[in-house]
Amino acid sequence: MPLYNIPLLMVLAFLFVTLTIGLYISKKDTTFRAYAVGTQKFHTTTLIATVLATSFGGGSLMRELPNIYDQGIQYIFLTVAISIAGWYILNLLALHMGPFMQHLSMAETIGSIYGQYLRMITALLTTCCCIGIVAIQINVMSCAIAMCMDTMNPAILTVLATLTLISYAAFGGIRAITITDLFQLATFTIVIPCLLKIVLLKTDQSFLEIINLLQKQEKFQSKHLCKFDKKYWIQLLNNLHWVFVWSPSIIQRFYMSTGPIQAKKVFSRVVLFQSIISISIAPIALFVFVGNPTLHKDEIWRYILEYMSPFYKGYLAISILAMTMSTADSHLQTASIMIGHDMVESMRNVQAAPYMHKLRLAKLATLVTGLLAMIVTVYYPNLFALSAFVFEWLIGCFTVTVIPLFILTVLGFRSTTPTAFIGMGTSILVILIWNHWIKPKIAIDGKCIAVIANGLAIMAAHYLLPQPSGTGWIEPDPEQKRMRQLIRAFKKHKKNIDAE
Repeated sequence: MPLYNIPLLMVLAFLFVTLTIGLYISKKDTTFRAYAVGTQKFHTTTLIATVLATSFGGGSLMRELPNIYDQGIQYIFLTVAISIAGWYILNLLALHMGPFMQHLSMAETIGSIYGQYLRMITALLTTCCCIGIVAIQINVMSCAIAMCMDTMNPAILTVLATLTLISYAAFGGIRAITITDLFQLATFTIVIPCLLKIVLLKTDQSFLEIINLLQKQEKFQSKHLCKFDKKYWIQLLNNLHWVFVWSPSIIQRFYMSTGPIQAKKVFSRVVLFQSIISISIAPIALFVFVGNPTLHKDEIWRYILEYMSPFYKGYLAISILAMTMSTADSHLQTASIMIGHDMVESMRNVQAAPYMHKLRLAKLATLVTGLLAMIVTVYYPNLFALSAFVFEWLIGCFTVTVIPLFILTVLGFRSTTPTAFIGMGTSILVILIWNHWIKPKIAIDGKCIAVIANGLAIMAAHYLLPQPSGTGWIEPDPEQKRMRQLIRAFKKHKKNIDAE
């Protein structure tokens, strides 16, 4: 068998195993709740794994290595710090999710306070965001296949991989997605030490020589972290909005937990594992820099793949496919919930649609949203152009309009539908003005400003306009008070043990 067929066979075998696992786990007879969030009996370790698999998209590895190579230690620090901040906020919100744990989606949570119109808008914005994220993952699949298999048309395997994830996401629901995420996360994490070994051997230097070389480079020196120049502040402000850029599928994991305590455990531990994986990727870029410090960002992956054996090329391809599929399937499933559950109930203005119709519609929605994502990828074949469009408009609109309202709702702020519309409208107006007039002059992204403007506009409108009684900040329910007491008692007990 020719060696160049090995990567192809590895990819086909990976897709077959993934599809087999997904379809084997799926059940023909199920309820819509089981399809959407499972039975809420997932083990904490399983939830941690599926959150990690969903958060590391296919672009993570391909994007992070060139950025670390080009920007150095400042980029590593900012990326890890902002990621920790975002996960920490989710960790804090988890304790306040008690009143909403029986909901199936973020749109239902917002709609329970602000009515069917806000629920419909939230579901629509979330669906568009999910389609954009899936489109990026499909594009990354194509890039990975083209990068690792020069003799194969990447479109064929890309379509096959997309149809694979659509199939098990549609028929298996969240349980199939969760189990395949475990398999895909394991596949991805193994590739990191493999890449480390490959790029280390390409340097042909000892660890001591590598450390001495890096110490001579200013951008990799620890003192470079304290260099607060204009470029640093622009980079910080441009990345600050990532604290609030939460994937809809990550928020969906709140509703899969047994309760706020488990949700808090999941997100508190994800902070640690996310940081470990992110930091583990950094040495790969450092070894590439040592091997060839004159590369352009676009040439880094070509350098890594040069003289790589067919087996390693195949494994790299399936690792990137694992990352993309674990992110894409979760967002397809989230979009199907928004369409089959939230949009249907908003339009019908009833509390529950017939079981069979809702479940069938959700499965059909998975197929339709997957095909729409493929169409978006065809329209934007360039990964950078596609990412710019998705992050600027689809993810951007979702972040600045929905996330602030969700945070206030979970934290216990209650107001009226017009007040929520004022906040959303303000955020859209701010981001449009900022991107048109301010961003071209100062090169700073305005999403963080728009998020803050949304929250401030809601608060201002609530307290400046007449509001019905019973609105504003509400007292925590008895369950939340009990959980806070338990946490305080646990911290006090731990402090006493440490003191001894």
